[in-house]
Amino acid sequence: MVTWNRREYFERTIAHLLADKSDFRLYFWDNASADGVRDIISELRDDRIKIKNFSPDNVGQFGPWHWFMENCAEDIAGKLDDDILGEPGWPRRFSDMIIEQSELGAVGAWVYLESDWNEAIAAPKIVKVGRYSIFRNAWVAGCIFLARTEYLRKYTTNDPSIIGVPFNQLKMSKAGLINGVPYPVSFAENLDDPRSPHCRMNRPGGWDQFAAYSARMRGFSGPEEYGRWIADDARMVLETPVDDQIRMFTAKPIDQFKANLRRGLKWIKEKV
Repeated sequence: MVTWNRREYFERTIAHLLADKSDFRLYFWDNASADGVRDIISELRDDRIKIKNFSPDNVGQFGPWHWFMENCAEDIAGKLDDDILGEPGWPRRFSDMIIEQSELGAVGAWVYLESDWNEAIAAPKIVKVGRYSIFRNAWVAGCIFLARTEYLRKYTTNDPSIIGVPFNQLKMSKAGLINGVPYPVSFAENLDDPRSPHCRMNRPGGWDQFAAYSARMRGFSGPEEYGRWIADDARMVLETPVDDQIRMFTAKPIDQFKANLRRGLKWIKEKV
């Protein structure tokens, strides 16, 4: 878990996680929080907490992930963001699947709203893996997932320009590993989704103070527009076959532009 100045979310998330009876080991990296999160981490007592690392600077995600890969002693590893509430028992559920089925890559949760899930649209992407069912996608959200540590190390990238978690899920999918969400669906609540009642961005001045990085980078005008984009992204995940996703996101820029244009025209046609 990597955190930085998100005490309100962190307090909810860590209480929710430590109330889970699953057996896991927790590695903390604090990116120089100045809002009291560092003190909370320092005072936490739980036998499942393995390492608490306090960075003197905010170094983003790249350094912490590589530190974790170097220090992780477990066969299964992953990440939980400080604003995500997973379903009860998710670490055990995900890890049991991964232990039993070596063809599974990254197993994660549905981090959009439950109302964004559409069973009929998702059906063609729900596959059997041994005795399990999984909604297959080319990737899972980097905010809550588990995978075999050997796979994570193999597909971790050394490209320091990567903003999020620096491991390449598209390469995992191209290699034949199955990424996705357990079915029946493992739902998780994203406290930082502007459609959540807990989102800080919805408060007066919250957009200027707390706007998510992905929202700022895309130039959205406010939380409503950002929320609509998240809903559209959920629809893309539901309806786009894995092979098409791989082609779209590994294509040359001009081919990627054409694919995105086709998606946009399809979306406009459906809305009109």
